[in-house]
Parts: sequence; C-alpha cells; structure tokens
Amino acid sequence: MIIIKYKELFDLEILHSFYISGKCPDVELIPSAACKILLQTFGLRFLPTTFGGKVFAKVTSVGENDFIKNPLPADTKLIFLLRLKNRLFENFSSLDLNKPANNHYYFNNLVNNISADGLPLLAADTATKIVSNADLLSFATNSFSFTHTNVAPVQNSSLQFIDNGEQFDQQLNNHNDTFNFTYDLQKTLGGRARFTIEGVDKILFYTLQTADAANIFGVVEIFHNTTLNNAYKFQLADNSIVSKFYKIPFGNRLTRWRYVITKKFNQNVTGVTVAKTNGSPIAFSSFPGPPAGQFIMTSDTVLPLKEEPVTGIKLSDQLNNSIITNLPNPALGLVTQDGANIFSDILITI
Repeated sequence: MIIIKYKELFDLEILHSFYISGKCPDVELIPSAACKILLQTFGLRFLPTTFGGKVFAKVTSVGENDFIKNPLPADTKLIFLLRLKNRLFENFSSLDLNKPANNHYYFNNLVNNISADGLPLLAADTATKIVSNADLLSFATNSFSFTHTNVAPVQNSSLQFIDNGEQFDQQLNNHNDTFNFTYDLQKTLGGRARFTIEGVDKILFYTLQTADAANIFGVVEIFHNTTLNNAYKFQLADNSIVSKFYKIPFGNRLTRWRYVITKKFNQNVTGVTVAKTNGSPIAFSSFPGPPAGQFIMTSDTVLPLKEEPVTGIKLSDQLNNSIITNLPNPALGLVTQDGANIFSDILITI
C-alpha cells in the first residue's frame, strides 16, 4: 500500500475583533487562476476553511523533520483572492469608508509584524497590528494610464514589476505640455508595480489579471524566498517544512451611537434621557436642533460595534419614567460619516 504524507505549509486565518470568537467568517479565500496552476504543478493542495484556507504539500519524513517532495523555487508566490460574503463587513470593520473605488486591500508575508502571542501577521501597521489604509493599493487590470504635465520636449517613463523583475519603458514627445502614458498590462505577469517618470516614483499599484478581478476585496500573496523573516518562512534552506500560521487581523469599528427617537404614540413626552443602567456607564447627550417631534440622543464617546450586544441602555421621559428598559444596539447597515464623526443610527418610535 502506497502512503502519501502531506504536511501543512501554511494556514491563513482571518481574524476580527467584532466576533466573540475573534475569528471572521465573512471573507472568502480563493486561489487565483495562476495560483491554481502553480498548486497543480507542485502537487500542493488548497483546503478552504471557515475562516480562511490552508495549503498542504507532499513530504517525506526523516527523523523528526518533514521534507517537501517538490521544493518550491526561490521567489515563488501563491496568489489568493479575497471576496466578501457579508455586504455589511466594511460597515462594522475599522476601515476607510471613503477609500477610492479602485483601491483594494493587499497583503503579503514579506512584512515583519509579529502578534503579542508570537504569530506572523500580514497587516502592514506594526503599531495597531490590524488592517488599515497602509494595506490599501490602487488596482489595475488590462491597461494602465497616467497623464503627466511638463514643459520638457521628451519624457521617459518606466513600469517596473517589483517582485518578478519585469520592466517596460516608454518615451513620449511633448504635446501641449501633456504626456499621456499608457501600458498594456495583458502582456505582463502582473503583481505589484511601480510607475516612474524620469526616475521619480509616481504611483505604486497592483496589476490583477482580468479573470480574477470580479467582486475583488483584496489579494494575499504568499512568497517563498530565502530573504523571508524566519517567522514567515515555511520552506527552509534544506527543504524541510515548518508550518506557518499567518493571520490577517481586522478591527471592529468605533462609532458614536445615535438614537433617533420619533414621538408618535405618546405626545405627553416633552424630553428624554438615555443612560446605561448596568455595568460600565455610557453617557448620552441631546443632539442639538432635532426636527419637530423628534429627540436625538448621541453617545458622548465612540463605542465598539460587536457581535455581543450591549444591554441595559434605558430610555426615560422627562419625569424619569421608563419608556424602554433595554434599547437595541445599532443596525450594522446604518453607519454614516458626518464630518469627523462616524455615527451608528438607531431608529426608535415612542
């Protein structure tokens, strides 16, 4: 009987502080079209999980070590696509509500960001250790265009692919002090790219193959090379395998909770208060200038949106008579930005 042994190269798990478990079921991890070919070429196996995915390789055991049967060449990268399964994910996550439409999240294991419990994180921000704008990149498919103004008679541009060494150059003559550079991305291998004019960086972006672009939220690239930090390296110089457990940590959004209370059934109410009656206090103040027939009460500080509800927030009238003893938490679909503040609105009728 032939026995084939597989060992985990890496586990990629998505975390989120919104959930009680700390793990996020809202993001799907999918091998890209190129990654599927690479997995097949090297006899690797991808297993999707509830919170991410795992990649396994065939190994041979010698003593206490497991050696990969088909070693990955240096600078190999496995590309995974991130797609959202929950349309409200960005509402309750600590992410930029106003990011440009062509910006998406990009992660790789070339970073050096270790969690408090010693696990390799794929987020770029080493201070907060959660996904942030530092993980955003402009994405492009099919072609890349850049309009540049200059009085020089000629301008030279270069499109350099950071991880595979490809480079394309273009020289344009001045036309009304405008230079419209255009590159066909379908002729490239794709990945992270740097665009320069006369040696000066203009933009860093990510080239995504057309077949992978639909409904994209982000991309994860897992590299194998000799320069990797040991905390991120799964295939060692002797081709032995040390399984890695990569984490992509998202934080929950902090908002000011805003109760919009409409007076419909009880016309005797001339004023209201909102207060938390158990545990740690939460202060609410009256929002100035509400419409006629409404009271608006806003938390004085930002509060986290969490899967576990906050209980004991009480609505009382001007005589301190209880109207609602346990007000609901915000609906995740009602998150709005007003100037520097982000509000979670809760609509109440009394």
